[in-house]
Amino acid sequence: MMKRIAFTLMQVLGLIAAWYAADRAAAWLGLPFSGGVVGLLVMVALLLGGVLRPTAIEQGADWLLSNMLLFFIPLVVSVVQFTGLLKEDGWRLFAAIGIGFTCVMIATALTVEWVCRFERGLRLRRLRKERGLP
Repeated sequence: MMKRIAFTLMQVLGLIAAWYAADRAAAWLGLPFSGGVVGLLVMVALLLGGVLRPTAIEQGADWLLSNMLLFFIPLVVSVVQFTGLLKEDGWRLFAAIGIGFTCVMIATALTVEWVCRFERGLRLRRLRKERGLP
């Protein structure tokens, strides 16, 4: 049990270190998007390239996802403190959140579809090569 906790903790710390490094790299390079996006792209490249195995980060990522609500508590407290802002500009905020949410969902769906097609193409080429087909 302690070994599993230590292993999960090491994975979480590794993911945090990867995020921090990507965030610093994005700031240093002056990229127009956040370090989280850079980290995601690097992580996907490492996973697809076989450099990083999914089991190396699986438990840590599962723990972070299962406790994600804890990361949003400050947001909820902020909303409670700024009810006046919500009364005045709430519709704008919710519209921005809705548009942002929709864009993220569309981008995620398109990315997943692209990766699935890419992987299918790789498998198809591998099978054709194994069978000696053009």
